[in-house]
Amino acid sequence: MKLVIIANDTDIRQKVAAAIAMVGDESIALTALADLPELLKKVPVSGIIIELATSARANPREKQETNTLLQLYPNTKVRWTNDELVFFGQGATFKEFIQDCRSFTPRTVRKTERRIRHIAFLLADNREFEHAEKVVTLNISDGGCFVFSTKDWHVGEKVWLQFADNKSVITGTVRWWQPWGNNKKMPGIGICFD
Repeated sequence: MKLVIIANDTDIRQKVAAAIAMVGDESIALTALADLPELLKKVPVSGIIIELATSARANPREKQETNTLLQLYPNTKVRWTNDELVFFGQGATFKEFIQDCRSFTPRTVRKTERRIRHIAFLLADNREFEHAEKVVTLNISDGGCFVFSTKDWHVGEKVWLQFADNKSVITGTVRWWQPWGNNKKMPGIGICFD
């Protein structure tokens, strides 16, 4: 498993990297949030650890660009206090965060631009559209889209999307799924078009 550490402070980067190495995992260290998008296009990772002061010092544009990316990965913020790392966010402890990351399939992010588009579709797990769900895209790129859905899906599952206005059909594969009920993230599926 590979994790990203983002900390401007060298000492904190080294301490977090050492903690990750002690549990047998790898890390990549960055000094600024601005470096994250380019890294995630190339390297599949399982989680992101951000030092609180580094995050606070980032400019508004960097925060906006990385906020969407952070939603795609287990992530946490840390602060070095009284000779120990304090974890905030998903997984209140280092052990819980590592468990979350180990259950996450490492991934990269799309290399093409994602556009915010709200397109109505019928979504089904079969070409006959039996029990189809009425959905809408939240964003779309050349290679796929994110569809709001409250149904349970499985990574690797084949899906059929039928445009609501012209009945054209697109097929795809579920690349990732965010279940309904996690109030921090939008429920739905990331679909890679066939």
